[in-house]
Amino acid sequence: MIKFKIKFFLWIVLVAITTNCWGAYYNSVEFDDIIVRLDKDKVGYITVHNKTSGIDHSCEISNWDNSMLNGAGEISLTSDHVGVLIASGNKYLEAEDVKNCNGNAISVYSIPYFDQEISTIIDMNFEKKLVLALVVVDAHFRAYQAIVSNFNGRKNIFSGKGFWSDSVKNTDDTFSPGNTLYLGKISPNGRFVAPNDLDCSIDSFPGVWDIAKGKKVFFPSDKDASVIDSKCQELFSGKQSLNELGGKLATIK
Repeated sequence: MIKFKIKFFLWIVLVAITTNCWGAYYNSVEFDDIIVRLDKDKVGYITVHNKTSGIDHSCEISNWDNSMLNGAGEISLTSDHVGVLIASGNKYLEAEDVKNCNGNAISVYSIPYFDQEISTIIDMNFEKKLVLALVVVDAHFRAYQAIVSNFNGRKNIFSGKGFWSDSVKNTDDTFSPGNTLYLGKISPNGRFVAPNDLDCSIDSFPGVWDIAKGKKVFFPSDKDASVIDSKCQELFSGKQSLNELGGKLATIK
């Protein structure tokens, strides 16, 4: 019963976000010179616009089901550009299928992960087989906690402040995702995760985390916020390593 209520709250909050924030309701994503959106006039179809040729294609999603309407048409490109997520839940389209559909039918896929029935995926990394998902802890205050799970995982890789546990309920350690659920990301190389915004300051919450080592990233020798932000972006993009940037890892309880 508890999990059912949380899932119901998740649906309410997600619809509220997608229908009230500019650009979220039937939004589009761009990659490899195409613009993609769910078709709000033809349920179960996507429209693909090629910016170079100017040609539009309408492609059916062959195994569409109407539960995917719960996300109010919101989609998001995974940070590794391999999948196009369909809000809310664990459904996605393969980016290559979308890019090459040319009016033909494509399929929607799903990824099982820890506590998937009460959360929604906001990013995935297919090479490292990782999922970043959010759980609604308090729908009224739009308070969330994060799940970082392996594909087919049975536990949250992280524990502590800002991270969901099915055994420890701490509603105080939550965060708000702002105007979109899809603010949080896994780095394209699958090494780091930012459950909310990309912030490497020492007092950031939840902050940026090294996934393999389970520790939080910070830059102790830098005091200028703009320098920290720049280094954080360089790290997350994979352009430079933590050591090259002078960063450290902190154990946070």
